[in-house]
Amino acid sequence: MSNYSGSIPFKVTASENEYAQYEATLLKQAAAAIASSAAFFCLDQNDTNYTGRDEGAKTIKRERRDIEEYIGGLDDRNFRRKYRMDKDAFWLLLDIIETRLPSTGEDRKRGAVPNGPITKAARLSMALRYFAGGDPLDISDVHGVGDDEVLSSVWSVVDAIHLSPELNIRFPETYEEQTLCMEGFRSRSKINIDCCIGSIDGMLIWMNKPTIADQVNIGFGPTKFFCGRKKKYGLNMMGVCDSRRRFIWVEVNMPGASSDFYAFDQSSLKKKLETDGFLRPGFCLFGDNAYVNSPYMCVPWRNVKGGAKDAMNFLHSSLRICIECAFGILVHRWGILRKPMAVNLTVQKISSMVLALCKLHNFCIEKCSDAVDCPDDRDISNISLEGGLFLPRMDNNKNAFWECDLNVATQHDRLDGLLDGGAHMDDHTMSQRRVYRAETDLPCHRILSYCEALNLERPDYSTRRMEIERMVELN
Repeated sequence: MSNYSGSIPFKVTASENEYAQYEATLLKQAAAAIASSAAFFCLDQNDTNYTGRDEGAKTIKRERRDIEEYIGGLDDRNFRRKYRMDKDAFWLLLDIIETRLPSTGEDRKRGAVPNGPITKAARLSMALRYFAGGDPLDISDVHGVGDDEVLSSVWSVVDAIHLSPELNIRFPETYEEQTLCMEGFRSRSKINIDCCIGSIDGMLIWMNKPTIADQVNIGFGPTKFFCGRKKKYGLNMMGVCDSRRRFIWVEVNMPGASSDFYAFDQSSLKKKLETDGFLRPGFCLFGDNAYVNSPYMCVPWRNVKGGAKDAMNFLHSSLRICIECAFGILVHRWGILRKPMAVNLTVQKISSMVLALCKLHNFCIEKCSDAVDCPDDRDISNISLEGGLFLPRMDNNKNAFWECDLNVATQHDRLDGLLDGGAHMDDHTMSQRRVYRAETDLPCHRILSYCEALNLERPDYSTRRMEIERMVELN
């Protein structure tokens, strides 16, 4: 009997020669496999796409879609539903950001692209489909790419948007630009109010609970991101828009627990507005009761029942509502904002993506053929109720636009007394409201005097609606 102890199955009845033949056969098969693999990896680059690939790497064959042919086959309505803009705007946007997008994939670590290059048009297509609320898995199937390429394209487009000066959001700084904004609001006013250059408000950007790393980097704990009024974690986005619902200033740098007043108080815009000579004399922003009447801010009168003050509140609301419409169009155009931002997505990345979406919002209003003048009427065809999905963390994205003054955040935790309760009663003290109360030349006083001179009252249709709302609340 043999003393053989190898890995070949041992049988008591087998002979020594049979085992030797069996072992020789296995060695021949192994040698053939090694030779075949060596020949496969040493083929000339001109003859194959696999030159330089890492050992053991697999190639997944996909049918890469020709994006130009795909877009050409869509009618205008279906294209707007999928991309939230018309075809001309899509190609114009590509022309703007094309030079800032990465290469099409010719230079790869593992050799040439086995399924053909991913064009820049395809990357923009994937990003817009994702912003509109598409599923990355479905988007990858439609475009014939890997799942990771969809998310990589999203961040490439976000970075390209921020690097394109043509898409920048800029507050009007010259008197001529401010006058142009004022004329837009005056054309919408029933009594030709000629002091409003922008409508301001805050919006909660829904997100998941921040990670421990976010809490360390930002200096706020997780409770500061929780909005008690909406029962959600989020970021406070402050925005100002013009009469066409285009954003002229946006900041996303405060946690969701902060009120609109506190976010504005810490903003860079307030510092500019308080600078002498920045605003043309008599011009101001229109905001709700979260803010305070001042030379650069006009808010409604509190606790009024009829009369000129009530009429002024109605006229004030007809202009201030532009920012509410802008937020509504933004959220319904880009479905990703209707769900919490992704699990493990850093606050910096959320801020960067939201700013990019605001820039695309302005671009669509200006360039889309069906949203040139009145987005709330003619831009409704671009709105869909489809939701968005989560986006995993992409730590290699370096161009984040998050800013936070850690010295202010750590010196005194003012957020404890500034939670957004909805009624804005705790946003600021009465002493802060009395700062400008002695003045009689504020924008709110001038508009009130005009309403009193014209003997204006709230329209009947608005009064009836308010009465119905009160009856519903009582019942």
